Amino acid sequence: MNQIYDYIHELRNRQMALRARIEDSLAAGEIKFQYGEDHYQEEARCMGLRMIRDGLEKEGEQVILDFTKEHYPDQIDNERVWIGKMMRYLNAITDTLLDNIRAEGYIALQSNVELPNENAIFHPIRHLNIEHLPSLAMNGHSLVDLSQPETVKHLEGWLYYQSDKN
Repeated sequence: MNQIYDYIHELRNRQMALRARIEDSLAAGEIKFQYGEDHYQEEARCMGLRMIRDGLEKEGEQVILDFTKEHYPDQIDNERVWIGKMMRYLNAITDTLLDNIRAEGYIALQSNVELPNENAIFHPIRHLNIEHLPSLAMNGHSLVDLSQPETVKHLEGWLYYQSDKN
């Protein structure tokens, strides 16, 4: 039970730090939270997936679902599908994976949370566009330039290929 407390404590600390960063941001008044694009939700997802990977399947899933029930009660089924996909399709960040991503023409990785975070979930991106502006406006550290060797040297986290948004 102490391990679960440690995970929850880390999650709360990261969420408080994120809240302070958002409130200090120039874009603070413009940020609108919605399902799947909520910074706090992403912190809960990261910690829940870490708990699942560490053998606390039910507890990790519950952390994710509790956040969803509180803030997006109509999205519970979608969140269960998301959890299943993440557990099936996540790839550990390795040098070989990074080389393959570069070879496929990707220029950066977008993290779902502020870095550094050993539980970050990344997706590769080919071009910077308007979708990346909120991260940049928040002075966020969630984009990793793949052309800079020092930025990927000790990169921790997990990668998945995001499906196209329509």
